[in-house]
Amino acid sequence: MAKRRGTPHDQGARGPQLLRQGRAATSFDAQPARWNEPDLAARHRAELKAFLRARRNALTPEDAGVPRGKRRLTPGLRREEVAALAGVGVTWYTWLEQGRDINVSTDTLDRVSRALRLSASDQIYLFTLAGVPPPRLLRHPEVKNLSALQQVLDGFTAGPRVMFDPTFEVLAYNALWDLIYTLDAHKGPFARNHVYRLFADPARRRLYVEYDLVARNMVGLLRAPLCEHLGDHRFEELVKALQDVSAEFARLWEQRQTQPLDTFILRLGHDTLGQLTFEVSRFRVEGSAGALVFLGTPADRETAEVLADARRKVRGAS
Repeated sequence: MAKRRGTPHDQGARGPQLLRQGRAATSFDAQPARWNEPDLAARHRAELKAFLRARRNALTPEDAGVPRGKRRLTPGLRREEVAALAGVGVTWYTWLEQGRDINVSTDTLDRVSRALRLSASDQIYLFTLAGVPPPRLLRHPEVKNLSALQQVLDGFTAGPRVMFDPTFEVLAYNALWDLIYTLDAHKGPFARNHVYRLFADPARRRLYVEYDLVARNMVGLLRAPLCEHLGDHRFEELVKALQDVSAEFARLWEQRQTQPLDTFILRLGHDTLGQLTFEVSRFRVEGSAGALVFLGTPADRETAEVLADARRKVRGAS
C-alpha cells in the first residue's frame, strides 16, 4: 500500500546442531500455496483495517491522556483522537484504517504506532500490512538476557528444546521436551500443533500454572507472522479449527495483539516431574522460512535437579 498515486499524501508531515538429539516431525514448505495476487492484496487491506480498528478500540482515553467527555459511545479512542495524537490528518488516518490505497511513510506509520501504544511486534505487523519495510531496530530487537542464551552457544543440554514452523507445528524436539509435553499423547489432524494442543487438549492445558498468561502469549506469537503469510492455507485451516474448538481462542484472536519473541518465564505443574520453572529463550532461525526455536533454561535449583535426574533416566532407557 506504500507510495501510490491519486490519493492524499501523508498529512501532518512528519543452531542447526540443536536438533541432533531431537526427532524430525514434519517438513515445512518454504513457499506455501497462496491466493492470487489481487485476492492477497485485498486480504492485506482487510487485515490492516481490522487490526487498526481493534487496537484503537482497545486503547482507553485515560491510557492515551485524552479527555473522556460525556458523549462517548465506545470505550476506545475515536479516529480523530488517534489522528491528533499521531499528528496526521483525520482524512488520511480514516483512509488508512479503511485500508485504502494511500501514500504512507515510515515516519507517519511510526507516529501512528506511538499514538496507538503498539509494541515492537505490533509495529512490525502494521508496517508489513501497509507494505512498508519495518525499521531495522524493529527487525532486530535487542537481546535483553545474554546469560540465558549462553548455554545455547555452549551446546544446549540443560532443558527442553523444540523447533516449530510459523504455524507452531512441531518440527523437531529433544527427549526432555517430549517427556514434558508428550507429543504423541493426542490424536487428530492438529495433534502436533503446539497452539492447538494448548486450547484443545485438557491434559496440556492443566500443565500450565499460569494458563491465561500463556494462552494470550501464544496467540500473540501465532498472529505476529500472519502478516507475512496471508493466503497461506495452513494458517487459515489452523485458525478456523481453533476458533471452532475454543471460544477463548476466538476472543483472543479478534483482539489482534501480537507478541514479540522475548524471554518468557514459564511455570509448569507436571504430573510426575512436579513443579518446573523455566526461562524460555525464543528466536527465529535465519534462512529457515520462519522456523522458531524455544529453549527452556531451568530458572531455579529445584528444576535443574529434577531435569538432571530425568536426563539420567532418559540416557539409561536409550
